[in-house]
Amino acid sequence: MTLIQDKLLPPPLPPITVARERLNAHFTLDDHVRLTLVQAPSGYGKSTLLAERLPALEQPAIWLRLEPQDDAPERFARYFAAALGRLCREHLGFSLVPDDPSASFVSRLEGWLTTLPEQAPPCRLVLDEFEHLRDPALIEGLRYWLRHQPRWLTLTVISRSHPDLGLAGLRLRGELEEIGVDALAFDLEESRTLCAEQLSFPPSRVSLERALRRTGGWAMALNWLVERTTTTASFDALMERLEGSHPDFVAWFDELMHEALDDAGRHLIRQLGVLERFSPHLAARLLEGEGARRCLEALEHAGLFIQRDDAHSPWRHFHPLFAQYLRYCRNELPRAEQYRLHRRASQAWLALGDPAMAVAQMIEGGDPEALAGLVEQEGPALLGGGQYTLLASALEALGDARLAATPRLTLLYGWVSHAQYQFARTERAIGWIEEQLTRPDWQPLAPEFAALRAQLAINQGHADLAAPLAEQALTQAAQYLDATPLTAAAILCESRFVQGQLDDSLHRVREVAREAREAGDDQRLLWAHCHESETLVAQGHLQAAHDVQERAFELMRERNLQALPIAEFAYRIRSQLLWEWQRLDEAEQAALDGIAVLDRQGEHWTLQCHVCLAKVALSRGDRAQCADHVRRIRKILAQGDYHIDWRANAHATLLTWWIGQGDRDAIAQWLREAPPAAPDSASNHFAQCNVRNHVRALMALDDTEAARDLLKRLERQTRRLGLVTDANRNRLCLARLAWQEGDGAEARQHLHQALSLAAHTTLVGSFLRLGEPLEALLDELLAGEAALSSLARQRACHLLELARRHHDRGRALRILVDDEAIAEIVSRPDVPELIRTSPLTRREWQILALIHAGLSNEQIAERLDVAPTTIKTHIRSLYQKQHIRRRDEAVALADRLLAHIHGEIAAPPPPAYA
Repeated sequence: MTLIQDKLLPPPLPPITVARERLNAHFTLDDHVRLTLVQAPSGYGKSTLLAERLPALEQPAIWLRLEPQDDAPERFARYFAAALGRLCREHLGFSLVPDDPSASFVSRLEGWLTTLPEQAPPCRLVLDEFEHLRDPALIEGLRYWLRHQPRWLTLTVISRSHPDLGLAGLRLRGELEEIGVDALAFDLEESRTLCAEQLSFPPSRVSLERALRRTGGWAMALNWLVERTTTTASFDALMERLEGSHPDFVAWFDELMHEALDDAGRHLIRQLGVLERFSPHLAARLLEGEGARRCLEALEHAGLFIQRDDAHSPWRHFHPLFAQYLRYCRNELPRAEQYRLHRRASQAWLALGDPAMAVAQMIEGGDPEALAGLVEQEGPALLGGGQYTLLASALEALGDARLAATPRLTLLYGWVSHAQYQFARTERAIGWIEEQLTRPDWQPLAPEFAALRAQLAINQGHADLAAPLAEQALTQAAQYLDATPLTAAAILCESRFVQGQLDDSLHRVREVAREAREAGDDQRLLWAHCHESETLVAQGHLQAAHDVQERAFELMRERNLQALPIAEFAYRIRSQLLWEWQRLDEAEQAALDGIAVLDRQGEHWTLQCHVCLAKVALSRGDRAQCADHVRRIRKILAQGDYHIDWRANAHATLLTWWIGQGDRDAIAQWLREAPPAAPDSASNHFAQCNVRNHVRALMALDDTEAARDLLKRLERQTRRLGLVTDANRNRLCLARLAWQEGDGAEARQHLHQALSLAAHTTLVGSFLRLGEPLEALLDELLAGEAALSSLARQRACHLLELARRHHDRGRALRILVDDEAIAEIVSRPDVPELIRTSPLTRREWQILALIHAGLSNEQIAERLDVAPTTIKTHIRSLYQKQHIRRRDEAVALADRLLAHIHGEIAAPPPPAYA
């Protein structure tokens, strides 16, 4: 038999290969490790990993790539002998002595083992696609080989399935190194590298993190996204279509299923596909058959996308895309069988004490009566647990007629629709209530209906109506939703906050926290911490607000609340506070964490977190990232009906973006469509913010007279209610207005007052939003004779340093990552010759800009979401291309290049102030 020599070589690397240094620790050549196992379903880059890493780590390796025909002892032995022959020639310096090909497989193995020396330099023998080997004689022979192979040799197996090589014993003896799905899944850094190598406009971090959650880090799915992406927007559009039911994945999974399973196995896994998670016990209840454990093990050994929750857990789950594929394939089962499976799964989950999964299954069970009873029974617990999306699906499945006729279901529908910002549906529920409230079966829920009406009134801006309704809800004991008294008390806190009665609101929310703690209501306690923090921010106590947030995060860790929707509130206000202090990396991470919490709930929930990310990008001068967030913000705003709080905050950021872009048309359109400015009734931070938005828009359109009138009226409310943080921000608006009108003395006076207020509020980000006037005004204040306190002077110097840093960073980023600007630089005859002859990559231009902005390697790595080692590699390449050796030379190069843009020259060094 003539051997195919290609099978004895490692597979060729794809054109774009991500070096995965983080897995290096798994490749230590240890004479105690007999077997390295790389096991995962197809498409995780197992072979590519070894083909790239082993040469990079300078580890000699001999390969044998298997296929189904090799599952025969005689044929396998020929190829195994050829691989050993290469090992002996290339690694040991001698030729393998031919043996008797008619001998048994184990006898031949014994002969080869006696030929190999006891001592030699470390080496690997790689068996790729091991899942093709099933012959008992082959498996037994390789187990024998493992027991006796020399210590310098490490057998390295790449397989889709678990090989029957005595893994349990090897694991117990510490002789096994395993690289599984969790390790092979791409992380954020590797995904960013993959995109940076292939895309001119890599997707934002938000998009990539969402892609990682949807794909589970599966390299094949990520490649599918990247290869079809042309713009950032197209990446997001493709990601919305990234499902296991997409024709590309259906065809691929179909082929995999036909290769791995017979008809009975395919039918079994389609039945099992009704479950999101399962154990042998749950599978047995679902399938009503014996041997469920054996069936599950058979499916796992088939190399399908079944993953254990952890190595020691009996619980498994399907890969998210494979689960969607199975859901798509479920239609191949008769409808009656689908209903039967879902109802049985619902009963099994209920018996296991998981009402959420029970309801999810009953939605598909085709039994509205049973679903209605289950939702009515479990609804309060699910509502308290933040299961809004699940409850919304269940209530929609029941239909309006059934909901409107059942008081408890109407109450649930009202609260769930409110939680999802679908206020028109909440009003519909209240309409049903008002029509039937006098009926005997509706009367007992009157206090709970009052609480719902109070909450809607708050969201519609009618705090004066909300308070008496909330007080009514406190007059009687709750009959259905036990949390109603706490909910009503919380609504009273909100109504006082909205009315500007901050001290009363603060007192009430602390009482809510105490009662929630006593009742063991962790979600309400978390809400109370968040609301207290917001109240303290409004009063100008930002440090105290931060301390309360610390208690909120401690509660989340202790009670494992991080995945509940209410956790987004905590992450969001943390991001807002950190942005104000210009701790941008932490602010960004908090917003990303908030988005991760709500990703499965729908993008419309993430508006506030995207606003936070846009503010961070603006502060960094990163126009590309900010443009992406602005696009998302506008899309989300167009899809939902949001409270003025959320809209005002989003509009403030949109206006900052449009002002920076000089987009007067967008500003004028916003002014025509914006919520009306009501300065005389602006009793809370969001009403104040909305008026300031009008002021900034009017100033951008040069209507300073109207802007000044609004600000004067707004200031009266601010002083009357003690809204200290808003007073600080209003004073900054007045400074900007006076500067725009050419009155430098008045502008400096307002800025001086703002600095004095900032000694209490500790605002930073709001000052930097002033933009161009801030540097000039601070320079004049510090150089003049204004009686600045030592603390105000210190703060002014700090702000001036930040303003200059932001200006330089933003300018460098805008120019050195702009393709047209780069082309202009390269085309000029007076730029260094090496810029033309050794062109920099887009990433190297970006890093040069960040070096120029004063960032360290670690800060650049955090900014670009890659490893510091990756940054070092890019810097080394940049230095080699430009023949520079030190960081100051890179800064000087960037200065020279920037000076060539439109005739600009480097700015003189700033003056020093005492």
